[in-house]
Amino acid sequence: MFHLRRLLLCLGVLLVSGTASGMSLADGKFFIHGYSHLSTGKTWENVYLAGNEDVGLQDLGTTLLVRALPAERLVINTQFSFEKAPGQSLEPEVDYAFAEYSFSDAFRLRAGRNQLPLALYSEIYDVGTLRPFNALPQGTYGPTTIGVENYDGLGLTGRINLPGEWMVEYDAYGGFLDLKQPLVQDCDEAEGGVCIIESQLLGGRLALWAPLEGLRFTASGFVSRDPAKAEGSHDVLGVVGAGAEYLGESLWLRAEFFNLFSEQSKARTGYVEAAYFLTPHWQLAGRVEGSRTWASATAVPPELLTYLRHREAAVGVNYWFNPHLVFKVSFHNVIGNRFAMPEATDDLAALLHPEPHTRLLSLGTQFSF
Repeated sequence: MFHLRRLLLCLGVLLVSGTASGMSLADGKFFIHGYSHLSTGKTWENVYLAGNEDVGLQDLGTTLLVRALPAERLVINTQFSFEKAPGQSLEPEVDYAFAEYSFSDAFRLRAGRNQLPLALYSEIYDVGTLRPFNALPQGTYGPTTIGVENYDGLGLTGRINLPGEWMVEYDAYGGFLDLKQPLVQDCDEAEGGVCIIESQLLGGRLALWAPLEGLRFTASGFVSRDPAKAEGSHDVLGVVGAGAEYLGESLWLRAEFFNLFSEQSKARTGYVEAAYFLTPHWQLAGRVEGSRTWASATAVPPELLTYLRHREAAVGVNYWFNPHLVFKVSFHNVIGNRFAMPEATDDLAALLHPEPHTRLLSLGTQFSF
């Protein structure tokens, strides 16, 4: 049905096989892949994902991945995205652009703007045909530091076969990262309602593939610091987490848990997600997730704690025309205003006492080639 393991085994780059095989040109030395999505939704209270009470928002995006093999052992990867977030205009962005030189299967060197090898969906962030819901879990992949998509720098990656048909993959990396933090008054750069802070980082990930096809376990993390801080200060932020997934012919299971810690705040987030194909076309899906943030530097009034909390339960029904095209419908029940925010208003009282309960009916389509 859906042969996914080869796609996830390509060391974090959606380059070959799987459900997004792409187009091969120049005698197999040039490949083009594409992914697109469109979603909207109806909410009862607040604005969440691509939904509001008037069904007046939409989340639209298209991604183009170009892969070139100019010489033996050398691969050049570039991915461009055009995203239209709810209420915003269409914006172009370079998701990543890096060169990879392969010394062996166990040792590959990457340089440039790389995918951040942190979570299960990190390398397939834009591919909607590899997930059961229109949107990824917000506590892990939303507007948070954990949800950063790329970094600029150097990375090492490889895979090593172990006895008994086990296999381990590793990533080690360092460079610069644009952290996503809550907006503050002295923020120098803001994007999508969050403050962007240029930081230095070091990180890594280990992934263990089991003999059972489609089953893997991951442990990952990174530490970062703001180089703009005064000399002698230690404003360090760290993220550590673990995950597991099973991708079978009919059953998909994923679970991840992450901890974020710094001098200013700490956060915990996690989710469990399951999907099952009743037929080759009809798929049922369910997900529960939670995210909680604690501010260490300042006391938060009780009535505003809802802005630091997120709990969600979602169920969905998907119709797959084929592995490249899917229509999705899902219902989400959300408690907390960490990501489900009140409508923009001048009414300060409404912002200080938001409705914490949000319901969303999400509709969307996603395709890939």
